[in-house]
Amino acid sequence: MRKLQFLLVLCIFLALTGCRQSGANDNDVSYNNYIDEKFDSTIFYKNYGDIIGADPSVITVGDEYYLYFTNSDGSDCTFIQGYKSKDLMNWEWLGRVFVPNRDAWAITSLWAPEVIEKDGKFYMYYSGFDINYQVMGIGLAVADSPMGPFKEYCGTLEDGTIIDHTNSPFNYVLKEYKSNFKAIDPAVFIDDDGKIYLYLSQDQVDNESSVYGMELSSDMVSIKKDTITGPLVYVSQSWESPSSTHRWNEAPFVFKQNGKYYMTYSANYYASSLYAIGYAVSDSPLGEYQKPDDNPLLQATEDWPFLSGPGHCSIFPSADGTELFMAYHSHIDVGEAGDIRKINFDRVTIKDGELIVNGPSISPQLLPGGSSLYKNISSLATVDASDYDASLLVDGVINSLYSKTDTREVLFDEKTTIKFQFDSDVNIKAILVYDSSDYLLSANSYQLSFSNYKVGDVSFNSSYKYVDEFGYEIKIPTTASIIQFENLTTNSVTFTFDAGVAISEIIIVGGAK
Repeated sequence: MRKLQFLLVLCIFLALTGCRQSGANDNDVSYNNYIDEKFDSTIFYKNYGDIIGADPSVITVGDEYYLYFTNSDGSDCTFIQGYKSKDLMNWEWLGRVFVPNRDAWAITSLWAPEVIEKDGKFYMYYSGFDINYQVMGIGLAVADSPMGPFKEYCGTLEDGTIIDHTNSPFNYVLKEYKSNFKAIDPAVFIDDDGKIYLYLSQDQVDNESSVYGMELSSDMVSIKKDTITGPLVYVSQSWESPSSTHRWNEAPFVFKQNGKYYMTYSANYYASSLYAIGYAVSDSPLGEYQKPDDNPLLQATEDWPFLSGPGHCSIFPSADGTELFMAYHSHIDVGEAGDIRKINFDRVTIKDGELIVNGPSISPQLLPGGSSLYKNISSLATVDASDYDASLLVDGVINSLYSKTDTREVLFDEKTTIKFQFDSDVNIKAILVYDSSDYLLSANSYQLSFSNYKVGDVSFNSSYKYVDEFGYEIKIPTTASIIQFENLTTNSVTFTFDAGVAISEIIIVGGAK
């Protein structure tokens, strides 16, 4: 009930406020301080949740993003849809990119498609109800384009087994390995050395789901039987287990950064508001994965009344390859949770080995690298922050957790001026200031000036900081004060913050002069 009441209050506030337009000030710089939905779509995207679906898989092809998912809008799960976009906000529907043959091994319960490209071919691994074994199993469909159409794999495996659309290329091997191996949520990872790995969840065998892995041959389908390993992750942390009778570690996704293998996974029950994303780290693709103590990576809390059940993610690069993003689903109904889910996108970063999500976000975020003429130029400046650790202000980490304010935010114990000095003039299009996720340390405003101009006080959106009907003081995290400029050239940007305010990140958006 608290979540629903909050959303009603938020919607009323946004409807009444509108955009505060500020014209040229005394020093003749024109700017807009946005406190509602009106923002420049050439600079920002926003998680509107327009695409209703679950278990998203996103791949980056050139300057376009391709999205595939499980149907969760009330339509049946007898086909897979596809979308494409250049900005993560405006999506073009590609139609039903995969529809199985009517006499295929699986024509229902088509869930959790994961697409990967190799040598110009696109491989879709998916879950489906295997009519041959009467359990969930894993399939493979192949296309020459990310737009499809994808068709069931047909061919001969390395051991001579002939596969067509009437039989799964994977389940027979797994049944040899372990009886009653119900498999869902496939994901494939290609390592730097060209080796290929398949991960999947053994679904609710003995009332528990856990993740297994194995190496594939170069044909992307033949399993190297002696490499089947698991469980790689299993229910082992308290947040993962809502009951002793049904326990889940599912929806694996593996990627590699700085020589480490990161596996994201989902746990708890998918229709529960407590469904969440965790992660584990290993030194090898099929090695021992260690879960950090501060899991989960992303989970709804009382501080996030706008979110329910974030889960089943995939990680993908920005168009220019400089950033990583996470696609994940969450419940449409934040009060009741359930089956109907929407798809969200937020940045992820790794700092000192820790995987961090800059989300969940509900305010505008900077477009992915390569999707805009503008980018974050904060790190190009020399930062004068007195005795404070200025690196925390430009480290790419936007704090979302009350428990991390001490390590991810800069707390000013007195009124403080922070100056960003560039080597030469830069053209600034926007500035985002992320304050604390702690209500008591969050800001109401700050002062802003440039080498030749002074803006004065810049407000934070007050709807992101409030006291609810129960008297709880709440600050919605990962929300920013956003100020945009029509034409501003400067070589410095100066911020002045009041004492007792904590700041998580400062983003200065620049472009060509």
